[in-house]
Amino acid sequence: MKKFLITCSTLLATSVSLPAFAEDPLGDWTGLIEGQIRLNIFFTKTQAGQYEVAIVSPDDGNETVKADKVEAGENFIRFSIAKHNSNYEAKWDETQKAWLGTWTQGQQAKLKLTRLDAKALAAQVKKRPQEEAIAKSPRNYSSTDVSFQNAKAKISLAGTLTLPQGKGPFTAVVLVHGSGPNDRDETIFDHKLFLVLADHLSTQGIAVLRYDKRGIAASKGDYKSATTFDFADDAQAAVDYLRTRSEINQDKLGMIGHSEGGLIAPMLAANDPKLKFIVLMAGPGVRTDALLLEQGRLLGLANGESQTEVDKTQKVFREAYAIINSGADDKTISEQLKAHFDQAEKNGDLAKGAGAKHLSRLERPWNRTFIKYDPAPTLAKVTQATLVLNGELDLQVPAKMNLDGIRVSMKANKNVVIKELPKLNHLFQTATTGSSAEYGKIDETLSPIALDAMSGWILQQ
Repeated sequence: MKKFLITCSTLLATSVSLPAFAEDPLGDWTGLIEGQIRLNIFFTKTQAGQYEVAIVSPDDGNETVKADKVEAGENFIRFSIAKHNSNYEAKWDETQKAWLGTWTQGQQAKLKLTRLDAKALAAQVKKRPQEEAIAKSPRNYSSTDVSFQNAKAKISLAGTLTLPQGKGPFTAVVLVHGSGPNDRDETIFDHKLFLVLADHLSTQGIAVLRYDKRGIAASKGDYKSATTFDFADDAQAAVDYLRTRSEINQDKLGMIGHSEGGLIAPMLAANDPKLKFIVLMAGPGVRTDALLLEQGRLLGLANGESQTEVDKTQKVFREAYAIINSGADDKTISEQLKAHFDQAEKNGDLAKGAGAKHLSRLERPWNRTFIKYDPAPTLAKVTQATLVLNGELDLQVPAKMNLDGIRVSMKANKNVVIKELPKLNHLFQTATTGSSAEYGKIDETLSPIALDAMSGWILQQ
């Protein structure tokens, strides 16, 4: 079963008054969707005696979302979140002392809710030892909030510059995020990847600039309308800003890009010969439509989908991506995608109502642009020293597929180091399966093996 996303801004809750019934839902409840994604459900009561529901997923960002409709009867509960097209409906089972029901959000999954006591809730608090150590330990580097301009887009971007102790000038890197509305720390499931990476690098004597994506946190601009190429312009603005700083060794200025950032770093390197080096952390090496299909296949299987379910999904999206890559205008593509998803629902290849959700996502400028991109021509133009890292268990940018693609595209560059790191996932955590369901459950934010591989190589450049 694919991961059910619950993260977003809080929704206002309304409810109806409840009659008396055998089991009062008032209080805290918890359960697992398909045995993987934990949901904590909190029933509270207003002064008027109406029930409200708040939902938190410790495994999916830990954001609080409130239901906008709550119903209950004798041994029966139902609540829904319209914005997410999701709902839960359950009946009380006295024998199991649990609500037994179905969570629906595009797909359906069984969800059993049992009482959540204070001790169990405390045990769910995520441990982030690397971030905790950074907060507690003295630093041998300075950390300063900065802002810089993307003159092309006429927006101001905000970030943090860490500078090692000493006079300098220092070897320096710009950190470029993966896809999604990432802040300067690339916070994912309470893991602050770029905070941990910047701390390690600056402790080793490397200056680091990390920044909020446009439209996110303290950065200006419109995130929703931006494409990979717009984010590349922002990354170039970050590089240009470091070129104004006297503390930076301009002959040793490079970039580290994670995931989508691994597409962006070669774009800048190919057009900016003064950039000294790049590091690709899980950077794509094949056409992005092919990458997304393989990503969907691997994650689907890892998250419990049957081979039949995966095959149906692959067929639906292979054809959808072909429509996007057809060369037709945007209006025609949207019309064809709608017809395609409607037919997929009729055929049973998609759950009822799922087509509209997929259509909305694929109409975003970022998705349209990303699905059409082939990194090979750009990678072939890169002449700078390049370190390419992939985790053996990466299911989002699978190692073999993408490392092989990078090897072929960069064969003319004699200063490329390619490493597949054992037991690491897409976030470069030490993992068991590589499934995205593990990300939030793993205490480690970034493997020391990956950290040492990057700092050691960079200091040699």
